[in-house]
Amino acid sequence: MAGLCEGGNEPSGSLKAICKVNVGCGPAEERVLLTGLHAVADIYCECCKTTLGWKYEHAFESSQKYKEGKYIIELAHMIKENGWD
Repeated sequence: MAGLCEGGNEPSGSLKAICKVNVGCGPAEERVLLTGLHAVADIYCECCKTTLGWKYEHAFESSQKYKEGKYIIELAHMIKENGWD
């Protein structure tokens, strides 16, 4: 997630052409969540290093496989206290 996303043949200036991302992804670790055992990696702000949520890397139960590669962002961590200016 961190770094640049490349959009292939998108027109110059297009959001998909090149977008800088300020979110990093830590190493995957196994955690028991409400829906069972998952391998997840914390995602965090590259500027302040605040944990924002996690990415599902691997689901051990077949009924949870649809979550693999998906992200959870906790809204409580998305509020900037000193404004957006």
